[in-house]
Amino acid sequence: MNWKEIALFHVLLCVTFIVSGLAVNLIQFILYCLLSTINRPLFRKCNYYLVYTIYAQLLFLIDWWGPATLNIHCDPDVFDRFANEHAVILMNHHYELDWLYGWMVGDRAGVLGNCRVYVKKMLKYVPIVGWAWNMSDVIFLERNWEKDKMNLSAKLNALLDYPTPVWILLYPEGTRFSVEKHEASKEFAASRGLPILDHHLIPRTKGFSFTVSQLDPTKISKLYDVTLVAGEGDSAPPTLTSVLCGRTTLASMYIREFYLKDIPKDDKGSSAWLMKLFQEKDAMKDSFLKTGCFSELSGVPKHAPIKRKSRPWSLLVSLTLNSCVILPMFYVLFIGSFITRLVIVVVLALAWVAMQRLINITKISKSSNYGKKSAAASVETNETKGTGDKKQD
Repeated sequence: MNWKEIALFHVLLCVTFIVSGLAVNLIQFILYCLLSTINRPLFRKCNYYLVYTIYAQLLFLIDWWGPATLNIHCDPDVFDRFANEHAVILMNHHYELDWLYGWMVGDRAGVLGNCRVYVKKMLKYVPIVGWAWNMSDVIFLERNWEKDKMNLSAKLNALLDYPTPVWILLYPEGTRFSVEKHEASKEFAASRGLPILDHHLIPRTKGFSFTVSQLDPTKISKLYDVTLVAGEGDSAPPTLTSVLCGRTTLASMYIREFYLKDIPKDDKGSSAWLMKLFQEKDAMKDSFLKTGCFSELSGVPKHAPIKRKSRPWSLLVSLTLNSCVILPMFYVLFIGSFITRLVIVVVLALAWVAMQRLINITKISKSSNYGKKSAAASVETNETKGTGDKKQD
């Protein structure tokens, strides 16, 4: 048995994440109260490292604990450029670990602490990550377009005032891919005369169209499309359980660069542009699944895979925090009274419950029902009534 599969180690990592995460939330709150109104740029600089402290512990799992192999296919100059500027990132949402693969790229580009995403409003109340997002200009959506439109309009360009590059990450499919949702998506596409996608859900266009129409072109000029395929070949299943058990997963992504000025700003034009993009993404994924190459059958330029080594910071952060939390806890466990030991056992049990909850949240089978409606019952059309692009499952 691999020692990394022992549940006690997973629980200890979870305890450290909870304790350190709540401490980070407290520091964020204090700095937010002191600095956000008098020196917001300084708060954002400090907050970058606080957010990274939380993210680093999750990144540690896929970089060092259950190290993933990530092959990045793109022009080498593209990878260097998108690390130095604000950008919109589009990505397919098909795997339990796709967000962590995206974080791997963000960390290698040095912008992980400034990665922002559209998420469901309810997540702002979740301790640690949700609370951190609530103080970090993350855009929370309610799936009520009138309210979401005002929120997007107010916050989008605020992100572009950050002193360091910010990535705005969108998942236009709107929910994580599953067989059931794919069948509903194909039914919807057929009823609307839209292209049938073999490997993707029909993208939700309204949030995307509104986003590109609102962004200030003098502050942000690029959009990067990321097509991800994971779990092929000798890879362990791309799940959080695999990572916690120390199993290696394999993933490949193809990154393309677009200028925002070339994307139509009207709803009809941007919707058509996004649909064409997803047809290309579908062909690229189909090519990879059949040949092991994104370009072979799709016609996109062929690029040798780029492999960037893991940066040491997530390892150093995790080792430091685990030492500061676990060693004192075991010291108290051995010298403490019966009540003290009982409290620690209860804490460990609660951490185990929290860990199981996190694993369940990431499972595709436990993702939201969003996207499962049949075409006949679908509330909104893709071209004129689509909903926002991304709500985190």
